[in-house]
Amino acid sequence: MKIDDNAVLKTNKEIEIHAPIDIVWNIQTNINSWANWQPDITDAILDGSIEPGTKFEWKSGGFKLHSTLEKVTKNQIIGWRGTGFGVSAIHVWEFNSLENGNTMIRTSESMDGLLVKLLKGMMRKKLNESLDTWLSALKNSAESQ
Repeated sequence: MKIDDNAVLKTNKEIEIHAPIDIVWNIQTNINSWANWQPDITDAILDGSIEPGTKFEWKSGGFKLHSTLEKVTKNQIIGWRGTGFGVSAIHVWEFNSLENGNTMIRTSESMDGLLVKLLKGMMRKKLNESLDTWLSALKNSAESQ
C-alpha cells in the first residue's frame, strides 16, 4: 500500500523505538486504545478486527474521521484510507525489526481535498506536527512497557 503521490500534501516520518516489534505493533494496532496514549486523539472506535475492510471512527485534533483499513500484515504494515471535514487521506505505517532488538517505524501520509488546497501551508504544518506527536507518543508508550 502506498500513499497518493498526486495528493496536495505528502509527508514521511520515521523513528527508532527501543522496544520489540510485537510490543510496538500491539500498541499501534489497538485502535480502541489510541486515546489512552496519543494526546491528539480523543476517541477511537474500531468496528471489528484488525483486517482489511474494517472501518473505524476517531477524533484527532477535534476533527471526526472515518477510516477503513486497507492493508494489514502483522508486524510489518498497517494502512488505511480516511475522510473527514472535506479531506481525504491515506496513512501507511511500516514496522521493521532491527538487529539490536529495536523497532524502526516509518509512517507516510497523503492528504487531498479542497480544504487542503486552500490551507496548504497550515495543513502541512499541522500534519507534520501531528505525526511527530504520534511517533513520540508511540515511542514513549512502547518504551515504558
